[in-house]
Amino acid sequence: MSRTIRQLLDQDDALFSIDLANLERTAGKPGIDVRLTADILSMVRIKVAQLGMDPDDTTGAELYAALKSKVLEGEESFESYFGHPSSSDDGANKIRPLVDKIVGTPELWCVKGSTLKALLKKNPPKKVMKLFKYQSVDSLTKRMDTAEILFAARIAESKTWWVKQKKYISALTPKDFEKTKLRVMYLSDARWIGLLSDWEFHKGHRVIAATECGAVGYSLGGGTAQYMTTVPLILHYCNEVILHGSYLKLHYVHPSIGHALVHAIDEGSMIHSKVSGIAFHWRDVQRYFGSDQQVVDLDYAHLDVQDLGWMHIETRLSLLIPELSFWVGSDYLGATYGENRNVSLNIHDMAMSVRAELDYKTMFTSKMQRALRSELMARYLHIPLTRAVVVKQFDISGLSEENW
Repeated sequence: MSRTIRQLLDQDDALFSIDLANLERTAGKPGIDVRLTADILSMVRIKVAQLGMDPDDTTGAELYAALKSKVLEGEESFESYFGHPSSSDDGANKIRPLVDKIVGTPELWCVKGSTLKALLKKNPPKKVMKLFKYQSVDSLTKRMDTAEILFAARIAESKTWWVKQKKYISALTPKDFEKTKLRVMYLSDARWIGLLSDWEFHKGHRVIAATECGAVGYSLGGGTAQYMTTVPLILHYCNEVILHGSYLKLHYVHPSIGHALVHAIDEGSMIHSKVSGIAFHWRDVQRYFGSDQQVVDLDYAHLDVQDLGWMHIETRLSLLIPELSFWVGSDYLGATYGENRNVSLNIHDMAMSVRAELDYKTMFTSKMQRALRSELMARYLHIPLTRAVVVKQFDISGLSEENW
């Protein structure tokens, strides 16, 4: 693994480097990490030049300051697109139509609403009931949207409650699932204010998703870069919910689909496959099929081309708001400045860093690191042998309940 990629990933694990070297040999030594490194260095130079700076004489602090200005320009572009909303509530209501234009209304495999209500009655979310002032779980499930209950439970309920909930989910069978449309929901009730403030304190944003019911919820908290933080993250979570939906569709005829859902929620071993010790996430498969493939060599029994494919968020946004075109192709880009100081060019990292008033030494880099690792794995999937092994491991169509 090249030093640049290792530094950007903040990857000091020698075993990972060894496994990646083994994967490189298995793939026929195509030099994937070397080519990716060259692409990163070249594209970062282009982006720095677009910012009006010298790629050979720009410090980390200077690059971060320029990217911060780009985030603030993007915020102004969002405000202009939305018609300069008079309030956070007005702005929040204008986000969903934009998201709908970009995402559409994809259909996902999710747990039936009636099944989710039954699970909540078996495992009442008492903290959610208290926060939203419901005296009984029957009243809660009758009057509050199931997706909102799950959003709130993710924030408020204890680890013990979630362990119990996932135990019930694991026991679900195909009859408990159905096809439903992706929902993007503005959490406007005043009772959400405290919960989402707590979520933002820990996560840096006010966007939340529930794979079980194929929904993404959001709110605006005011302050700096609220649109630049919120809109791309809504699209990011739509990507995540969609990829988990296709993963469940892949398993929907199998008796252990409930177990598969738990692994999707927990990023467990079932939603990964391994080649030469390196884990490939189902997300990497989606990213690969989202690239410019002339022919999709797909042979899953329950999926078709429409179920696969990664939504390139920055590209989709720039088609509607051209001023955001700077961010196209930058999700996995970063610049290294020694001593583990990385400047992320990922729109999510930058927007959240600006919103949290961080300097370049402490900025968020996690979204860039996830995107870079996924891009690295997706490029290995371009190698037919690697792709065949990974795709085969995810294909459960030939398995029976006995050998699961």
